[in-house]
Amino acid sequence: MSHDLNETLIFVKVVEQGSFIAAAKSLGLPKTTVSRKVQELETRLGARLLHRTTRRLGLTEAGSIYHEHCQRIARELEEAESAVSQLQSGPRGWLRFTVPYSIGITWIAPLLGQFHAQYPEIRLDMHMGNEKLDLIAGEADLALRVGALPDSNLVARKLGSLRTQVFASPAYIERYGEPLHPEELQFHRILAMRKPHHTGNSPRFTWQLGENGGELRDFPVTPLMTANDMSALNGALVCGEGLLLTGDVMAKPFVESGMVRRVLAGWTGPEVDFNAVFAGGRLVSPKVRAFVDFLVEKLNFDANYMLAQCPAAKLAQRQQEKEDAALESSGKRILEKVTAAA
Repeated sequence: MSHDLNETLIFVKVVEQGSFIAAAKSLGLPKTTVSRKVQELETRLGARLLHRTTRRLGLTEAGSIYHEHCQRIARELEEAESAVSQLQSGPRGWLRFTVPYSIGITWIAPLLGQFHAQYPEIRLDMHMGNEKLDLIAGEADLALRVGALPDSNLVARKLGSLRTQVFASPAYIERYGEPLHPEELQFHRILAMRKPHHTGNSPRFTWQLGENGGELRDFPVTPLMTANDMSALNGALVCGEGLLLTGDVMAKPFVESGMVRRVLAGWTGPEVDFNAVFAGGRLVSPKVRAFVDFLVEKLNFDANYMLAQCPAAKLAQRQQEKEDAALESSGKRILEKVTAAA
């Protein structure tokens, strides 16, 4: 049996208002339309639902049973529409987003406390990984992605850019030497991001590099190790296992600590965009819009980012500085005593 929800809702309104005229006014419909819809409903059900007299309307037994069930449906429908309207009126509800693990840990996680303080009615579900969830199908509300965006049905808002360069650890350079030209990369141990759909038997890897900002050229490399997230490759880089082409801001903390340094000076790889990606259209969810606007305002690819954004990290750093100062002071006192005794 086919169902026309409009007929049912009109019937409920007629019973609620007590007449076809009152129901028509409430619904903003002609009385003839309201009467016809109720008649069509009775025909479809094969049962009379209303006793019609010149003075009043009354429910038949079938009408009473039908109204009891349909009244609940009408009420739940009103509540559903009210809930959606309330959700769209301001940022609230669960926001599920996906982000690469290394970026999620380093740059996104330190911001989430601030975001929640600003938008307490939004709950966050952060999914860290590089698999592409289907945003159109509703697997996530938002994706934070690095690189090209193949799906034209999505809207992308740029959050920042990563300049890629080649890095190595002092231990690697001491053991294997330093490449002086990209042509030498084919003879070096390489750490590389796994290609999409790569199964381990891909015949060819290349790195794109350009000299002094010039045109990018393909240089063949043979990876010793591939991974689907930069965090794993960073660990191997620091341990001296190979060379890595990575974003400058991602390598910056390791460079400043002396654990790695840039090689192939003057040669840079592609500049890669970091985007917030979401389903477009006129009805973008307020919670998605709020989160993207927040990231545009707050996100800053800097090595001291965690300390700048996370109060706990600041406190830990200050505590460490106090302990270091106390240790240094204690050492000086011991040295003074030893010197005086001598």
